[in-house]
Amino acid sequence: MNYRFKKPSLKATGATLPLALPLILLSSTLSHNASAHGSMEVPESRIYNCFLNNPENPSDPACAAAKEVGGTQPFYDWNEVNLANADSRHRELIPDGQLCSAGRSKYAGIDLARSDWQATPISPKADGTFDFRFYAAAPHSTKDWVFYVTRQGYTGTEPLKWDDLVEFCRLGNIPVGSDKRYTLNCPFPQVTGKHVIYTTWQRNDSTEAFYVCTDVILGDGGSSPWADEGALNAQSDLAAGSTVTLRLFNSAGNDQESVSYTLTSDQAAAQWAFAFAQQVNSQSQYARIGLLDPDSGNINPVQSSTDNRIYTQADLDLSVQVDIDTPNSNTPPQAVISLSPDSLTGAGSVALSAANSSDADGDALTYSWSTSAGTLSNTSGVESTLQLAAPSAARTVTVTLAVSDGTATVTTSGTISQQPSGGNGGDYDYVYPDGIGNYVPGETVVLGSDGALYQCRPFPYGQWCNINSAYHYAPGTGANWEDAWIKQ
Repeated sequence: MNYRFKKPSLKATGATLPLALPLILLSSTLSHNASAHGSMEVPESRIYNCFLNNPENPSDPACAAAKEVGGTQPFYDWNEVNLANADSRHRELIPDGQLCSAGRSKYAGIDLARSDWQATPISPKADGTFDFRFYAAAPHSTKDWVFYVTRQGYTGTEPLKWDDLVEFCRLGNIPVGSDKRYTLNCPFPQVTGKHVIYTTWQRNDSTEAFYVCTDVILGDGGSSPWADEGALNAQSDLAAGSTVTLRLFNSAGNDQESVSYTLTSDQAAAQWAFAFAQQVNSQSQYARIGLLDPDSGNINPVQSSTDNRIYTQADLDLSVQVDIDTPNSNTPPQAVISLSPDSLTGAGSVALSAANSSDADGDALTYSWSTSAGTLSNTSGVESTLQLAAPSAARTVTVTLAVSDGTATVTTSGTISQQPSGGNGGDYDYVYPDGIGNYVPGETVVLGSDGALYQCRPFPYGQWCNINSAYHYAPGTGANWEDAWIKQ
């Protein structure tokens, strides 16, 4: 497992940065401008952040999950999360749990209840306000802007509801700048930690309204010295011997630092994530993992597979990668046994084969044969032959095969149904031509197709009994049967 978190595109808060989009992405949005109108740029809205950070193959886990729900098109249409006939009836029209999508199924991915949506740390200006910047691809006359923030204690693990929100700012018809940006000066929200800011923009010249979810980290001082690199996504439990490594890269892509944690026992995802975070926090010069306390600035890990976040020193412009190496695991082999024949009368032999056995890892296999009766020609090869004497009564003979790849051993078994000689009312060893090749000169008796019994001629003529030629040596019917058989 190997994943890289993409950095938020804006680290300094309250700053005015030019919008720099790759030409290919700009061209993707031009066709939507006639009906699509905007989203929050400072701080980046949830959907706009996913658009800026590789919409076709998001490295951010939350954006990747949103793509699984709705595909990539919603990211390209980041500026049209709207309702045509809202007319300020936002609460009436948008159900709980669907606020970020404005109740539109197209944007359902950004409604996902996740604690790892990438959040931008923001702080108030000296006067206790903050300048939100809204990028309007198509500006409009405004009735009002309304800003809400989630209540203190909101975790993001449940779908966003209206009752989760508190209004903290309401503005009227703010003029748009020549760069198509609205600067929306609001009192800074009086909560701390990670929150969702929900914004409604109601047009005055139409019933249409627009909706924005923006993930932020709110503090009470200056800009945070830590840059949020995204969630530590502990996707699965790990076995003893696994190693988790945090790698830091500078702006040139060169390794800056590496911190590793090796599990000494099997651990659940939340356990190793916590232990790994502690290791990083005690050894790294430039990174911390955990939850950022906006009051103290401390970053403390928690027992969780999803809540811990990775932070790097903001002034170093680092990027991060988390590698997880697991010890080589072994897939047990498949043991397959073949018996031919799987039934016989009287004495005889059975060909045994393990040739269809296999190992998914490509390991070399060894074989071990055992049997409940008879004699094996080979107990450790792929092929073997089981020689069975005639039983005094009907019986089932079990053959067991054990296949090993050097680490795991798997056993299987097969059975052979064996009847005594004369089992059909006569004292014969085989019903001809069964058992050809195992006839004993001077002893073996077979039942011919004419219903008569024939004894294999004694040495030196008995060799003809084991020649499989119905035309020449079939007892009683072959042209030369008397060379091989004595009729009883």
